[in-house]
Amino acid sequence: MAIQAKPLTNTEVKAAKAIDKELSLHDGGELLLFVKPSGTKTWRFRYYHPQTKKRTTLTFGSYPAVSLAEARQRREAAKALISKGIDPQFHQQQQREQEQAINLNTFAKVSADWYEVKKSQPLAENTIKDIWRSLEKYVFPFIGTLPITQLTARHFITALEPIQASGKLETVKRVSQRINEVMDYAVNSGLIPTNPATKIRKAFQTPVKTHMPTIRPETLPGLMKTLS
Repeated sequence: MAIQAKPLTNTEVKAAKAIDKELSLHDGGELLLFVKPSGTKTWRFRYYHPQTKKRTTLTFGSYPAVSLAEARQRREAAKALISKGIDPQFHQQQQREQEQAINLNTFAKVSADWYEVKKSQPLAENTIKDIWRSLEKYVFPFIGTLPITQLTARHFITALEPIQASGKLETVKRVSQRINEVMDYAVNSGLIPTNPATKIRKAFQTPVKTHMPTIRPETLPGLMKTLS
């Protein structure tokens, strides 16, 4: 049977001390604060596993990093999961693994995965090498370490703006195309729902096509004479 405890106050939590052995303070609703003689204070929530019905303990973190109010919020969130038949400890582990996966899938990492696929296409070796060099030079220094899920159009535009400022509009066009291929790969791999880079080309000037000068037929004899 759950212990009916008077809710703790912020003052009590802050002042709590253990002399020679660990002290446990009950806040009610199976939320406890464990205080060690060393001064460490840890929030724990006790509950019955929704499937096995065994007594289980879930740690919410240490005080003061996790405040009394936040510990109570986590307790209520855990209770809500239990009411749905979900073990909050398993749920917490899943979230941790998802966060780790997000942090691992940086733009540079996803670009490398995409590049392996790109290399299988019938492209000239110099073209393949240029693709990777352009990403390394113009994009990775800005967003290479950022998780793919956090990227917005603004991130890509910021990376491309210095290229436009240097007058390399064709390079802007090529690099933005490669960025889009990487992001489309991320969508098709199930890493992100949509490609935020789809319309970034509209934020930049369009390269002006220059045509090779033509030689009028009547000037050809004079040109040949000059060349000879």
